[in-house]
Amino acid sequence: MDKRFNKWINWLKIIESEIYDLVLTKDIFWRVQDLIRKNKRIQKPSIFYKYMGDTYVSHVIIGIRRQVKIDSQSISFARLLSEISQDPKRITRKYFVSLYKGSAVEDIADNDFDKFCGADPSYISQKMVEDDLDSLRKVANKCEDFADKRVAHRDKRDPNSLLKFGDVDDCIDYFDNLYCKYHLIFHAEWTGSLKPSYLTDWEVIFDHPWRVPDSGI
Repeated sequence: MDKRFNKWINWLKIIESEIYDLVLTKDIFWRVQDLIRKNKRIQKPSIFYKYMGDTYVSHVIIGIRRQVKIDSQSISFARLLSEISQDPKRITRKYFVSLYKGSAVEDIADNDFDKFCGADPSYISQKMVEDDLDSLRKVANKCEDFADKRVAHRDKRDPNSLLKFGDVDDCIDYFDNLYCKYHLIFHAEWTGSLKPSYLTDWEVIFDHPWRVPDSGI
């Protein structure tokens, strides 16, 4: 495995952890919203709900912004795709097929790789990677613009358009799906989503009142 390819593998692991955080944050936020929706006793105006929504949006759009920045110091999804698009011949059919050796699905390795190659079947498609990079930027554009003008700092200019929860969630979902695609390309392992399977019931904390009467002591 050459040095640059090994760097890509290491970057992908870092990107995985960051996108996992976005997926996890989104899941927790909306599960809490579902708890609120099901409990009429707490469906009343509260500055806490605004705080929770603002915190969610600020946290995830900065995380989204990190994945689309490309500079010499960045480790981001956009930079990874940019480098791959400039040097696609490093990800070869031979490498991909070798990952299936000895497995129960060894016979489908070539068919799986066919999904990622273009005119030259010996390595991944440069156009595919370029298209993925372009889509990544387009999906994240509204979140990035809002992060640049209202979260990272306060810009005199207004954001180009109103940012909605749906825009943020759609972006995270796209990142999740795209990561799974490149995890398959690099590791020949399919995971449908980075959404976690919780080992404990983290919602149990909401089964009890948080505020207790002041004892006066």
